[in-house]
Amino acid sequence: MTALTNDLLTTKQLMELLQLDRTTIYRMLNDGYLPGVRMGGRWRFSRQAIDTWLEGQNHSESIAATNAVEQTVVALRADRVLPLDCLQSIQDVFALTSEIGAVLTDTDGNRLTPFSNPCAFCTLILSTADGRANCQATWKRLGVQNGNPPRLEQCHAGLSCARGYVVVGNTSIAMLVVGQFVVNQAAEVRTHTHIAQVAQSCGVSEKKLGEAARTLRVLLPARAEQLLGLSQKVTDTYSHIAQERIDLLSRLKQVVEIAQVSAS
Repeated sequence: MTALTNDLLTTKQLMELLQLDRTTIYRMLNDGYLPGVRMGGRWRFSRQAIDTWLEGQNHSESIAATNAVEQTVVALRADRVLPLDCLQSIQDVFALTSEIGAVLTDTDGNRLTPFSNPCAFCTLILSTADGRANCQATWKRLGVQNGNPPRLEQCHAGLSCARGYVVVGNTSIAMLVVGQFVVNQAAEVRTHTHIAQVAQSCGVSEKKLGEAARTLRVLLPARAEQLLGLSQKVTDTYSHIAQERIDLLSRLKQVVEIAQVSAS
């Protein structure tokens, strides 16, 4: 690009600055979209006015891009924004290598993916409508949990669980819920009284639930804390993938709009 030092630019200099052809420049002038003055039958352009105009365009484009992303996030459900098949593979590997259970839900606790590495105890609970409703209530409670970093909580059945937010922009669109293990509460979960209460609330066999409780995964506190950090890294990866997908959708929308304008 040619260096521009004069305060007043010619049409040719403006074409070089904006990387636009002469016809486009004149059309923008006629539409009142571009600042310019006629001097001796020729168009001249104040460099200061053009710089101010460019700053305004860049700011408007930034705001428009941000609004487009936010509108896309609001308009599309998490199961449409997120490439669930791709995330399922990551979730499976994470759950198997960490020896825990994992599932992706929306922020209301509605399940988006199949469970990865489920334990026998939770599989039995999830086999009934009441059990699934109780689990969803736990996930929904995790969704309104204060603070972003995941922390250990107890589910309705007394097991440990935590969630990490999948975030696009400033919007949480999903949660990775990890759990189906016990840390310090193994003895409490296996008591006859506790098993009876959970079995009744979930509508499952007390005997089968008691047998499954004996196979529950027991983690050391240090290992549980380490898994919280790992689950945050997984959700950060999910967030990055979701953001790239939203950006792609926004760019595709812009391409379609440009094509429609060109065709009109």
